[in-house]
Amino acid sequence: MDMKSAKVIVGAFIKNDKDELLLLKSEKGNNKYTCPSGHVEFNEKLEDALKREVKKETGLKIHDIEFLGIGEAVKKGKEFKKNEEHHVYINYSARVKNDKVKHSDESSGYKWLKIEEWKKRDDIGVDVVDILDKLSADTYENMYKRALADYQNLLKQNAKEKQDLVKYANEQFLYELLPVYDNLKVSLLHINESSDVNAWAEGIKYVVKQFSQVLEGIGVEEIKTIGEKFNHETMEAMKGRGEIVKKEVRPGYKLNGKVIIAAKVEL
Repeated sequence: MDMKSAKVIVGAFIKNDKDELLLLKSEKGNNKYTCPSGHVEFNEKLEDALKREVKKETGLKIHDIEFLGIGEAVKKGKEFKKNEEHHVYINYSARVKNDKVKHSDESSGYKWLKIEEWKKRDDIGVDVVDILDKLSADTYENMYKRALADYQNLLKQNAKEKQDLVKYANEQFLYELLPVYDNLKVSLLHINESSDVNAWAEGIKYVVKQFSQVLEGIGVEEIKTIGEKFNHETMEAMKGRGEIVKKEVRPGYKLNGKVIIAAKVEL
């Protein structure tokens, strides 16, 4: 008994960067628009067959291949006694970067149209209609997912901006206050150089110490300079050339890791 087997056919529903769908007009599709498709050869993987058929019929190189669904067509009965057929269709969606089509003699034309535009036409194959509905649903689902992701990213961005606002709320105040702190420290250096150390000088030392503790408590950090490698992000060179800082002209500060006053140094 002559046993026949079903033939496996792979089809590609290809979109370009404009989200337009490619369909071909061909005789094998009864002169209606359908997707590029073809038989799977023995020992050939499905996706390899898909790429081969698309390349042969359109000249396109496809990527981002995803399974869409399976369909079948059976021709049997007395009227098909000599040409009984059983086709299993495995459909995929795919993308292309370059949408310039070089169609073969298997098709008489092609069009890139939006899915909704294709659905309004009466010259598309019956096997394509259901796939278009599925692609439409996928498109709306993807649009929803993208919109949701954008909204979630916006919430995260707003939260970060609020955190930064709180974190750096004192920046302008500190920008004006820190030079006063620097002057106090300079005065203290001059006092230490003098042999006349009295109670007033001790008071200044105590104030500077308290000042330092308060600043540290709100996230202010003095930038290390002398003996350090010059860093253009935290320092400003006033004099000299080289990589190592020899002298600090004016201290620099960070607030919670952000530079608010660059250190002025000599190299």
